[in-house]
Amino acid sequence: MSRRKLHSPPHHDERPRRPAFAPAPARASSPSATAAAPGGAHTAPLPSATNLTAPVCAEPCAAVVADASGDGVTTDADIAGMAGLLGVPHPGDEESGTTARSIGGRAGRAGAGGDLRAGRSAPPSSAGPRLSAARPPSLAPARLRSPRSGPRPLRPAPTLACMTAREDPPTATPERAILHVDIDAFFAAIEQQRDPRLRGRPVIVGAGVIASCSYEARRFGLRAGMPLGEAKRLCPEAVIVEGHAQVYRCFAEEIFARCRMVAPAVETYLDEAYCDLSGTERLHGDLLEVARRLKRHILDATGLTVTCGLGPNRMLAKLAGKTVKPDGLARVTAAEADAFVRERPIEQLAGVGHAHAKTLRSMNIRTIGELRPLSPEVLEALFGAPGRLLHERCRGRDTAAVNEREVPLSISRETSFHRDTAERCELEGMLEYLVGRACRAARELGLRPRTVAVRLRYADGEGAEQARSLKVPSEADPVVMAAALDLLRRQFTRRVALHALGVTLSQFVRAGGEQGALFEEQEAGRRAALYRAFDGVRRTFGHGVLVSGRALHLKGRLDEDRHGFVLRTPSLTK
Repeated sequence: MSRRKLHSPPHHDERPRRPAFAPAPARASSPSATAAAPGGAHTAPLPSATNLTAPVCAEPCAAVVADASGDGVTTDADIAGMAGLLGVPHPGDEESGTTARSIGGRAGRAGAGGDLRAGRSAPPSSAGPRLSAARPPSLAPARLRSPRSGPRPLRPAPTLACMTAREDPPTATPERAILHVDIDAFFAAIEQQRDPRLRGRPVIVGAGVIASCSYEARRFGLRAGMPLGEAKRLCPEAVIVEGHAQVYRCFAEEIFARCRMVAPAVETYLDEAYCDLSGTERLHGDLLEVARRLKRHILDATGLTVTCGLGPNRMLAKLAGKTVKPDGLARVTAAEADAFVRERPIEQLAGVGHAHAKTLRSMNIRTIGELRPLSPEVLEALFGAPGRLLHERCRGRDTAAVNEREVPLSISRETSFHRDTAERCELEGMLEYLVGRACRAARELGLRPRTVAVRLRYADGEGAEQARSLKVPSEADPVVMAAALDLLRRQFTRRVALHALGVTLSQFVRAGGEQGALFEEQEAGRRAALYRAFDGVRRTFGHGVLVSGRALHLKGRLDEDRHGFVLRTPSLTK
């Protein structure tokens, strides 16, 4: 045969034929599908390599070979090999062995007889990926019986899409469920509960400023933090009570104990709690009904009403409760969050106090939705690091978790004097009394502070605060008192009487054995045993049963009860 005849182009009604297992010319572009049909082997380009899971549709044929391109997912593999790995049975296995399987048998049973031809791809050459390669001679093609030779049940031919690894559909992230419990008019409501004569009357708890006021007093415009002089002018018939901090703490603990009965995680503050109810639907059922039962139980046990808000995060739960105070219950879902937050006043956004609200209103920003156009950079420039939190919260997003705080950030004891004073003995006596209360609270929690801070407020409104780190963390009264007394003497340098005094312990570590200096271990052990005995006596008979040191100067100056000296303002932990 002449060279001219070998390379002459084919006629229009013919196609070039080559052996079914002859190597295909190398291509560098797209993959191809080779079908061994009764009329010969045909090669056609496959779709783009980005959609390798789409089924290969071809005319009736006996075998299909598909190889991915160089950037595809599968290389050096064919559909026959994939079918074999997936365990697709076909009747030709007896003759061709279990080494190679294909879907050609199913195609033949469907009505397209012919030879079962499948080969393995050769490694790609330097010119480009090889799309098909010759079958090893050891694997002889299996002869399939034609559908005409005998009836066989028809089965749908598997496609490449159904033979690929199936992925489970992505499951939706369950919506969080946070319940916010807020005690209504906390201090004032307890005073009304203790004294029925105060029910229905405007009640103010505080000294100097309002610590809490009843809802009857709020109708006159009274609010927490308002000076008592202004409160008397707005509501002359208001009843003013100095307060009983220890009683308030007992009521709060009773309410928080009820919350822990329904929620696995409860984070508590002075008069509110966050309860994480996420994932408890199968245990409790309807979460709104859980909140209703909790409200009833608290009312029956304490006589106090609480407002509950249920939402997908802490911020929305608290914001929902604010809309139904007092003694209300509201729920905001994630789908309703955007519309709910958008029109709320800017003062109701978590993290926006009086100063921030004044700044935003000066910029003509009155609602939470109007804050959204400001970028995180602008808010950070205005308010510092909390500005980025405001950028998220104004969109209804809050990722803060509910954590049971085993270790508080700080323990604070402070009070204002019944009259402004500059007497050293009275100031030092009050400081020792406050230090003793704070150290007892730390010992009961099994904590030792690293840092001691003393805060002063003068009669003219100016304040001062300094802190000092202890050489060794200690919860012993003499150690903490020595540092606090030195801080007081360093700060109290003006010839102005003091109006308020406070001490704060922070940077806590877990209490072990107190590590004293060399040759002082015996003294440290005796001191620890002494204060353990003090705490036991005070726990049984009240804190006021033991008064020691400079605190004795307060005897006769302040009223006393079994809980200790009656201070002008409540001394509570922050």
